[in-house]
Amino acid sequence: ARGAEVAARAAYQRAVKGPDRDAKREAAKILDAAQARVEEAFERLTRNAMASTGMVLYPRPETATRIQAQLKPDEALVLYGLGSGTSLAVIVSKTTVRSVELGPSSDVRAAAEAVIASDPEQDPSKASRAARKLLVDPLGLSKQTKRLLISPDSTLGYLPYALVFDRPVTLTPSGSTHALLRRERHVPGKGVLALGNPTYGGAAPAGGRVFARGGSLTPLPASGPEAKAVGDTVLLGDHANETELREALTKTKRWRAVHFACHGIIDRERPLLSALALTPSAEEDGFLTALEVIAMKIPADLAVLSACETGVGRVVGGEGIVGFTGAFIHAGAPRVLCSLWKVDDEATRTLMESFYGHWNPKPGTGLSAAAALRKAQEEVRAKPKWKHPSYWAGWVLWGLPD
Repeated sequence: ARGAEVAARAAYQRAVKGPDRDAKREAAKILDAAQARVEEAFERLTRNAMASTGMVLYPRPETATRIQAQLKPDEALVLYGLGSGTSLAVIVSKTTVRSVELGPSSDVRAAAEAVIASDPEQDPSKASRAARKLLVDPLGLSKQTKRLLISPDSTLGYLPYALVFDRPVTLTPSGSTHALLRRERHVPGKGVLALGNPTYGGAAPAGGRVFARGGSLTPLPASGPEAKAVGDTVLLGDHANETELREALTKTKRWRAVHFACHGIIDRERPLLSALALTPSAEEDGFLTALEVIAMKIPADLAVLSACETGVGRVVGGEGIVGFTGAFIHAGAPRVLCSLWKVDDEATRTLMESFYGHWNPKPGTGLSAAAALRKAQEEVRAKPKWKHPSYWAGWVLWGLPD
């Protein structure tokens, strides 16, 4: 199914360049049909995966006691639930489990959705305070709780938590997923593999409802210096393609991080067809989809998706957000740093350099990933030109906090 989809996409790209409108429409129909078959294949794989006990995307439910065993004394897990009526939060610490009511789910959902921090023309402070009153204040968190693990329900997965919480936050699909990831033991990786400034050459990105059919991908000149600044092994320009990426991933047993500085192309209805736009080559179309990532091995402590909207997908009840985050976690990266909206190139470069400077200076001496992200956001925010949350609050960490 994937091969047919790639061929249909290539045929569509050829048709787009021609003058025949009927040919374009026919190629688009064929492409949609091919992608529907890919989605059907994924759904079959998902059903099989849910029957398996070993997949991190769908772990066997854990008891509260087993989840508590994987928590550290200074952290708490908050599981939000938005029912048809009243919303609920369950707070799990090393020694206690308690629940609190948050109010009508419609009010909680509306308050979260009102926090529009991606628009530099809007002031989200009032909406953030309202969301804090409903989502944070009722939790009664103690000062001894230094960091939070949050399992968001529904659209709470799109809330910029750096605006409403006063301590580092890491998102997790569930308490069971956190326990499973915590039990996995890896020797820390070494070195950062960074990919940046792919050669797009005006190629029309085709495929998926959000792919700008007939449009083009603009160059990202700031992503090259970003990749150089954070990477030990760097793939730039023509080398930033799928083939060389796959080869580079095998060059060491485990990477400290794999960093993508490129365009992100999001398909909200078919999130597994969302793609990181790399350099096309003779063998590859240049679109590394979330579905392809699931089938790969990403031997890294962290995957950084330094592209627009890489934390966006499809909200699925009981599963959270289906998209890049789950794909990279399943592929072997227990932490994923991603974005909730379109990001500024220069602010992103500064934030990423700051993040790596705090997280990965030397083995055993840096901050945790969650704390390093919080620190980097504070440093970007301190610059007057980037004070608005649109420049820094959209970055979130999924998976393990340290």
